[in-house]
Amino acid sequence: MKQITGITTGIIHVSSTRTTNLTQAHQLEGYARRNKSKVLNSALAIENTLSSILSYYFYGATHERKGTFELMILNTNFCGFSEKRKLVVHVINELGLLNGKEKGDFEESLGRMIKYRNEFAHGSLSSDDTTVWLSYFDGAPQKKELNDDYLTTVEQTIFEVFNTLTAIEAKLKGSTEPPIVLQPHPTSNPPD
Repeated sequence: MKQITGITTGIIHVSSTRTTNLTQAHQLEGYARRNKSKVLNSALAIENTLSSILSYYFYGATHERKGTFELMILNTNFCGFSEKRKLVVHVINELGLLNGKEKGDFEESLGRMIKYRNEFAHGSLSSDDTTVWLSYFDGAPQKKELNDDYLTTVEQTIFEVFNTLTAIEAKLKGSTEPPIVLQPHPTSNPPD
């Protein structure tokens, strides 16, 4: 399959008081772009799982209008990530699929996931030869350093939300098999 070439933009900050290694700055920004892509692809996988839960809730495993519902409602811009979140929370509450602290933790994590998705989707990257920042607007201009601690938190949230959603989907479908639990790869850091 052809690998397309896209257009990327970014800002490399050059210091007036020290030498800036432009090769290192460009390499760091490349790592950040790959992380941005992983966050966005993970958010899409989570949104697709929300859609799958809603589709099953309304139409079961098979129904003649299930595909039409998915195309005309779930896969449109007026039923976005936030709307699907609200609908799935309703399903969770109605069917008692999560309760107490587990439900609260899931809702909080899913909210963070939507926030991360928006920050990475609408934010811009900038770097020098030691640090990468993500700049975005959330009530006011924000600039977040993409350090290992922050990226680990994002990664943990991705897996926590996805694993909880797959467990919810399994319960909804009446599965007696435990869902597969995904974990981050232990060596997810790029080589030096």
